[in-house]
Amino acid sequence: MSLTRSLTKLGALFRKDEIDRELDAEIRSHLAMEVEENVENGMDPEQAKRAAHQAFGHVGLAKDDSRSAWIYRWIEDLGKDLRFGVRMLVKNRGFSAIAILSLALGFGLNTTIFTVVNAILLHPLPVRDVGRLVSLDNIDAKTKFTQAHSEKLGMSFPNYQDFRRQNEVFTDLAAWQQIPLTWSGGAEPRQVQGDIVSANYFDVLGLKPAAGRFFLPDEDTKPNSNTTAVISYALWINKFGADPNIVGRTMNLNATPYTVIGIAPRGFKGTISLAPTEQVWIPTSMYAQLLAGFFADNFNDRRFLAMNTFGRLKPGLALSQAEASLKTIASRLEAEYPKDNGGRSVALTSLAEAAVGVNNHEQFALASAMMLGAVGLVLLIACANLANLLLAQAARRGKEMTVRAALGAGRSRILRQLLTESTLLSLAGAVVGLLLAYWGRGILWSYRPSFIAQNDVDLALDSHVLLFTLGIALLTGALFGAVPAIKASSPDLADTLKAGGRGNSVGWRSNPMRSLLVVFETALAMIALIGAGLFIRSQQNAQRIDPGFESEKLFMMAVDVGALHFTEGQGQQFYRAAAERAATAPGVQSATVASNFPVGGGLGRTVFPEGQDETTGYRGTLTQLDSITPSFFDTLRIPVLRGRTFTDNDRKDSLKVAIVNEAMAKHFWPDEEALGKRFHFFGEPDLRQIVAVVGNTVVNQIGEDPQPVAYLPMTQGYSPFATVQVRTTGKPEAVIATVRGEVQSLAPNLAITNVQTIREIMSQALWAPRMGAALLTLFGVLALVLAGVGVYGVLSYSVNQQRQEIGIRRALGAQEGHVLRLVVGQGLRLTVVGLVVGLVLAALFTRMLASLLFGVSSSDPWTFLSVTTILALVAVIACYVPARRAMQVDPLVALRYD
Repeated sequence: MSLTRSLTKLGALFRKDEIDRELDAEIRSHLAMEVEENVENGMDPEQAKRAAHQAFGHVGLAKDDSRSAWIYRWIEDLGKDLRFGVRMLVKNRGFSAIAILSLALGFGLNTTIFTVVNAILLHPLPVRDVGRLVSLDNIDAKTKFTQAHSEKLGMSFPNYQDFRRQNEVFTDLAAWQQIPLTWSGGAEPRQVQGDIVSANYFDVLGLKPAAGRFFLPDEDTKPNSNTTAVISYALWINKFGADPNIVGRTMNLNATPYTVIGIAPRGFKGTISLAPTEQVWIPTSMYAQLLAGFFADNFNDRRFLAMNTFGRLKPGLALSQAEASLKTIASRLEAEYPKDNGGRSVALTSLAEAAVGVNNHEQFALASAMMLGAVGLVLLIACANLANLLLAQAARRGKEMTVRAALGAGRSRILRQLLTESTLLSLAGAVVGLLLAYWGRGILWSYRPSFIAQNDVDLALDSHVLLFTLGIALLTGALFGAVPAIKASSPDLADTLKAGGRGNSVGWRSNPMRSLLVVFETALAMIALIGAGLFIRSQQNAQRIDPGFESEKLFMMAVDVGALHFTEGQGQQFYRAAAERAATAPGVQSATVASNFPVGGGLGRTVFPEGQDETTGYRGTLTQLDSITPSFFDTLRIPVLRGRTFTDNDRKDSLKVAIVNEAMAKHFWPDEEALGKRFHFFGEPDLRQIVAVVGNTVVNQIGEDPQPVAYLPMTQGYSPFATVQVRTTGKPEAVIATVRGEVQSLAPNLAITNVQTIREIMSQALWAPRMGAALLTLFGVLALVLAGVGVYGVLSYSVNQQRQEIGIRRALGAQEGHVLRLVVGQGLRLTVVGLVVGLVLAALFTRMLASLLFGVSSSDPWTFLSVTTILALVAVIACYVPARRAMQVDPLVALRYD
């Protein structure tokens, strides 16, 4: 069909009345001419009129045929179906309201969870052609790792430069390193998130500035000379009031003035999806001004994997091909620099996946799939209830469908009408569900951990979310409306007209579809509840985990003296003074300084026991370090198992010493006493003697296997960034302001950050298991309620359909107990089948969640038994209520019924 003809038919939809009038006039004219011709042939007027109509045929059918030539018939029929469907939904307001609200609950939950997943996992980076961007990371086969999910390790800056020069797979390769910056010059110093980046950073991402410009190609080549900065759009709006003259102004960062040369596009905050929205980007040539201590000293060390790198693949090149080519370069660099690159290769990861952490995507994806699966179960149960409602509605409309069929309506025409009605119900539920999701996402996000700001993640109901909701709505309407529609579209004319559409009892023979739906709902509820039960037990176990230190009456604050360019001597003096000032404040019991946050990890270095090194074939172990002052173990109340703690005599020029935790002692010297043993770091000849072994603590995250930790005296392992940790005699909140003021007085331009109690830190560490348990419990309870309502609805409908049968049984002498057993037995038989199916499916599905659980097996028998008992009790109640109504059936009334 030509385009002109198609456009003509589409345009005719808007002039249907005119076309109908023209058709009527043409038909009348044709009939009049036929009548006139018949009269001329000798017929009387009445006979001529009948003959003309008989020759012409059915006027309505002729109009339909003629209209098809002018208008797309299926569009017109769809419009009729939609109008009739809306009238039916309005006519059956109670039925429609129940169905829409039930579906809206399922759609709302699915849309809310999908909104979060979409923002964090599916579309985290607002950059050009993100599918061509990949993260390039080192993998190390020579070093041992005790920490889970640590396979990909970043890149050293010299290796990045070599890969950029030698590769043939990228249009370009960029590098960046995340750093905190101290921004001074305002009312008080503050910390802002920063990144040192290669000059091509924004170009590789395909971004255009919102104002100003990005870095020039040579602005990362002159050490300490490129004092330029690009700021994020959010920082410009929130901290500069959207000043149109921001380009050219200066920011005092780490005690150095930087000129703002541009603003990143709206919504961009770097390549980490959970990063703060307020960001500053500075060229890598300024690393010496921005970094301090070990990070500055080793920036150009090939062994130091501090950089993150990403590149844009050339068109037509697959990721596997690119990785193979890059591994060749890695082998070449290993041969050229065997000491630093020995055992190291590379791996590529989609940059979109790396946005949640290059080693964390699998866990995020698993947790997201679990949440989407849980809300999906709720939606499926709601859909099963909808199918039951539609089956009941179809039974009530049996005579209507029979009359339609008797008048010539084809099965496909009836089927299409019923599917239109079910899809309208589903779409109405989706609209209400979107309103619930708009409200629900705000509630859900209000429970985020405190280290994520309100606007750090954009939870917009964007086109992806809307298309997702539309898709599941159409699928739901078609899938769960299909069976009732098929059943109703092929009525038995004789049976329906004689029996009035009465049904039978619930059972596989008499009502297989309703029976299957009951089993389906019960099984889905079982899966949802077992998942919730496992995570409740997991959360309880996580809360009982001993962190290895006493977290009550303890708080901390973080400082970065390197940002003010303190020398090591100045920094050591500041730490001593800060600990002394804090310890003597009213309400303080003791205070200490440590390089690491509690439950915050730390710098990792490869450790070798005495007598071994990288040349002997021994695989060193990446071990986390914590530089501390002498009062650390006493302040945190970490038990000293053997040996002594550090003292003021452990100076920089004295014997190098270390304290190790029990995990490190067992890892390196499993059958020996670690006290007195010595070890060294990769590439360093100096040995450190172990003077004490202390208890294990939680290092990175709750529930991890005990991680090896080496504690160094701050005097022998200086760190320019540290935490002041304070134990109080009473509530920490009453002392925080005083201690902060004392520390601030030592360096007025120093930004003091992360002021919080250790209980708050522990609560943040437990946020994921606690939130998972809470959400899954909510979803499980909803699934339980919906399944109970579904069982009740099916049995209630069955009792109504069996009123005459029950009346006859009662008239023939059946006792109430017999009727009770009859009805309850019908429901429980189906429930038992659903429970068995649910147990089998749950046992299969929960295996995939094992890595997300703390101290509980994915096949925990107590959880399975408890959930089975709860669901069985709910099923008994759901069966008992309609059974009680069946017991009260009056035989005389029932026999006169209908």
